[in-house]
Amino acid sequence: MNHLSKLIAASMLLATPLAAQTTPMPQQAEAKLVMPDAPQLPYHFGTRPVAPNGEQFGNVAALALRPNGNLIVFNRNPAIMMVEYDPTGTKVLRVFNPNIAMNPHGIRIDRHGNIWVIDSFMNIIWKLNPNGDVIRTFGVRGENAVWDETRWNGMFNQPLDIAWDKDDNFYVVQSHGGTSPPADCTFCATYDLPQVRAAKPRGVFVHPPAVPGGDPRVLKFDKDGKYLSSASMAHNDGFLPVIHSVVVSPTGEVWVADRASGKIVVFDKDLKTRNREIQLGQLTCGFYQDATGQLWLSTGRHGMVMKMGWDGKVQGWFGKAGTVRDSNDVGEGHYMAVSKDQKTIWVADSVLAKVHKIEHN
Repeated sequence: MNHLSKLIAASMLLATPLAAQTTPMPQQAEAKLVMPDAPQLPYHFGTRPVAPNGEQFGNVAALALRPNGNLIVFNRNPAIMMVEYDPTGTKVLRVFNPNIAMNPHGIRIDRHGNIWVIDSFMNIIWKLNPNGDVIRTFGVRGENAVWDETRWNGMFNQPLDIAWDKDDNFYVVQSHGGTSPPADCTFCATYDLPQVRAAKPRGVFVHPPAVPGGDPRVLKFDKDGKYLSSASMAHNDGFLPVIHSVVVSPTGEVWVADRASGKIVVFDKDLKTRNREIQLGQLTCGFYQDATGQLWLSTGRHGMVMKMGWDGKVQGWFGKAGTVRDSNDVGEGHYMAVSKDQKTIWVADSVLAKVHKIEHN
């Protein structure tokens, strides 16, 4: 073992609290698909957007619609990480912010047109202006910490999604069950000795103070980013859930998707009370509330999009799971978006690395 290797090995031990050296909790197995007791929606697959500059999409983490209907695709090819298309998805308008994230996960656009981007592995959320310039940062890049009930420690632990209420308070859900580290962890040597950090070793994995994704939680902040409250989403059986999406209902309730359980947990606006739980037979992966207030849900590896009522009942569904990339198979409906007129549904496929365009008949 050379000198640098010894330093790295020492840093991984000495910089890690004993609690963080324990074996991570196992992730909960995903529930089997139960077909919805609802009709198939009158849609069909359309022509998919093509990646620009002769590139191919990396796994498509998320997508969002700007107020003018333009589509922004957030994918895991660093060279074309953010791509903006016209509302039809056929014309590329710009490629911007290459390599902004290490592990792209979520993208949302608030009612003011600001673009919010989430890097789940580096535990950070950026607020961008409509031009794509970073104007705020939330969390600490590459860092996490053990949860402190008395105050927010300023850090996230695998943030995944974000939503706003009518007063611009925002809610963040976290915990991907400890999964989804990128293959190349160039900037991960953060919890280490100063001399190791100075050496800037490439691809070094070290143990953070808290188990990645080990604190499943939904958090509320005011419009200026001040922490207000939170609620734990931990399971009594010790399995790490994937708390994948969040949306605020027209009445102000906070809906949180517990993906692996196929469950939706509904909180009051202050996250003090669990109003109810809604058990579905599909993976609760990505919420979307369209311009009319209609609720939609993408179902992860179950491959469907579902139109839902705010009573939690499925009103209709479309799509099919599969493994063929050059087809209409959906490897994973990670997140979705719906046009203002409901004529076009967009789905981010984070397994087969494509954007699905689904058009009304």
